Amino acid sequence: MDNHNTESWEWIASVLHFSDSALPVGAYAHSFGLEGVCQLNIVHDKETLRTFLTRDVTSALTQVDLPLVAHAHSAALTQDTHLLHKLDQTSYALRPTRQLRNAASRIGKQQASLYNKTWSKSNDPFATLPHKQSPIIIGAIMAYQNAPAMAALWSTAYQTFSALLQAALKLLPIGPAATQELLHQSMQNIKPHLQPALNTSIDDIGTFNPIWDIAASQHEHAPARLFIS
Repeated sequence: MDNHNTESWEWIASVLHFSDSALPVGAYAHSFGLEGVCQLNIVHDKETLRTFLTRDVTSALTQVDLPLVAHAHSAALTQDTHLLHKLDQTSYALRPTRQLRNAASRIGKQQASLYNKTWSKSNDPFATLPHKQSPIIIGAIMAYQNAPAMAALWSTAYQTFSALLQAALKLLPIGPAATQELLHQSMQNIKPHLQPALNTSIDDIGTFNPIWDIAASQHEHAPARLFIS
């Protein structure tokens, strides 16, 4: 492979880096509402977890996080800092509970910090973002690394499903083999939703999932829990 072709594919390294489930961004401390859903007994085994991932998580990704990533990717390419600020604030406002808002910011701040210590060749490009929400950070990082927008969407979907399934290992009577099966199926299920998410306008971003929202709200005040969110 010649130097030109090698350089044209270098973005793959950054996608792999930021999609790694071992990336130290603190996701292991969060269940992203899954613990609350389990406490309500909505998810209690492999099959109900499969339904939750296929229905609820896919819907949330398609209607919220993936469009945010796509718009952040585009804004970063055009160096539209005003739009990045707007997207960051929108992402923060769309989280139904304080814990979920803070979780997305904690992870985003860690992603930004890791990027600045590894791949970044300039001053912190995220310094002025008020919340540093993860979808905005990862969309911008992929743009700065010349990764296609679709790669950013795949990476975000993978990170989301992987984090939830890692939490499920601690919450449900399932093993690593089952979670890998569900991860593969979830990624296959999200595939037809990626292009629509890429084309979603900012005004159409948003979702309504009362069960997940109520579970996350109750978890926020639970007397005992394994995860922060």
